[in-house]
Amino acid sequence: MSNPISKNDLELVHQLLEDTRLINDALASGQPKPVLVRSTFVPVLRKWIIEDGFFKAARLVRAKEPTFEILTTPNDVKLCNAGVYEHWMAIILFGTVGVGVGLLAEKFRAAPPSKPQPVTALHPAIVLFEQKMFFWKGHFYTRQDIIRMHANRLGGVHLDFRRKPNEAHIDEIKNYFGFEILPHTHQMLIGRDIEIARADPARRDRVYDATELVTLDTARIFAKGIESSATLFEALLQ
Repeated sequence: MSNPISKNDLELVHQLLEDTRLINDALASGQPKPVLVRSTFVPVLRKWIIEDGFFKAARLVRAKEPTFEILTTPNDVKLCNAGVYEHWMAIILFGTVGVGVGLLAEKFRAAPPSKPQPVTALHPAIVLFEQKMFFWKGHFYTRQDIIRMHANRLGGVHLDFRRKPNEAHIDEIKNYFGFEILPHTHQMLIGRDIEIARADPARRDRVYDATELVTLDTARIFAKGIESSATLFEALLQ
């Protein structure tokens, strides 16, 4: 009996499973270097998140769309909207380390609000793609925004060179917060410390800026979600 889906759809499913394996293989051997995040993870995520490849593939498994395990900190977005935070980056996983940062507005620094424990739950893809990850100068930036930033401006595969109005602070966000892998630990980097570390050839391939951290985290979550639903997609290839 002939396969009920088209050759184009079959190729789409093959690509999705191959890209998932590519990400998982890269993650399995330790933290991928920043250059791999930019050169490989960005175009893969662009294909599935920005160009709607995921939703095209998901429509083929109508029985059950994949879900994604997302880590959130309750109330942080509300606190940003209320002016409690001047700048904020949502918590992500870097290996086994939870990483997040926020600068409280001056009037709240003497008595900071309590911080609830992060919550992990399964969500549909749209929640992952549109999850707010940065609050910077009055604007929120989602995971989808970060992938688009990379593709347009930060050394990924270029979609176009037109700068969107809400991307005016890309370079500032990029150099707001970073992380460096050291032999036995990790080190947080803030602001100009990121540029200094990147200028050192001996440190450059161990330094991740804020947008690379979010891209890496997004790739991990996306690949894990697709892998957990792999049997649904593999059944289409029979």
